[in-house]
Amino acid sequence: MALVYRSLVTAIVILHLVAMAGGMELGETTEKSAHHLRVGLLVSLATIFIHSLAFAYFLGTGFWIRAFARASRATTTWEERHSQWMKARGYPWLYLAAILPSAVAITGSLSDTGRITGGWHAALASASFLVQIAVFFLVPPMMRRNAALMDDLAQTHHVPQPGTEDMEALLEKERAEALPPLFQLSRVLLFGAFNLLILWAYLRFGTETFRGVTLWPFASASSGLVILGIGLNARHDPDHPASAVAAWTRGVLFGGFLFSILTGFHYLLTA
Repeated sequence: MALVYRSLVTAIVILHLVAMAGGMELGETTEKSAHHLRVGLLVSLATIFIHSLAFAYFLGTGFWIRAFARASRATTTWEERHSQWMKARGYPWLYLAAILPSAVAITGSLSDTGRITGGWHAALASASFLVQIAVFFLVPPMMRRNAALMDDLAQTHHVPQPGTEDMEALLEKERAEALPPLFQLSRVLLFGAFNLLILWAYLRFGTETFRGVTLWPFASASSGLVILGIGLNARHDPDHPASAVAAWTRGVLFGGFLFSILTGFHYLLTA
């Protein structure tokens, strides 16, 4: 994975250079501006996608290590060792590498319409380029250490064979300790509520065509998802489940608070 990731980041760096070179040649020509916009959008989307693969890799291997350690009755030391990647030097840079391209795209649209100076866009584009260089060197070693950890775990411990009493006991234990499906769904709903607001912010501030999109549909849907997410989370918490009244009251309070905050923001935005 480290080699694949480094190759993909190399492609990202090249795309950044192409986009930056096109930005330096911008003049009054509409065709050049449109070309730079298309290249910039491609760079932003490709960069976010590729770094999302890195996050998915670490999260996925974390699930594998946790499941393998439980199945083989290994200690929690393996999970603790895997979590060390979040304390590594490359972890903050990985976040920046995924976030900065969106900021570059948004400021590019804002500067193109004259709402901010072009210096902000150029500064963020340069910062994004330098961050891609940083993750090129910092993240692959983290991946190699992670792969070595999984190999070490697989060589040190072994899971029960299918059809044995140990495997039956393991399956019974896993079924008893599994998180309730609706509790897991609550996390997805809350994540969706956050993404709806990100989508509105991008449409409103990062595009010209949808600049006038109203906040109300996104605010209502996001608040509704928060009510459902908080309510299900509290109601089906495997450790401390709340009563139906307490759970849904909590959900309504959180959803109503979010909606009031968004209402105030919409008022300030349109005042």
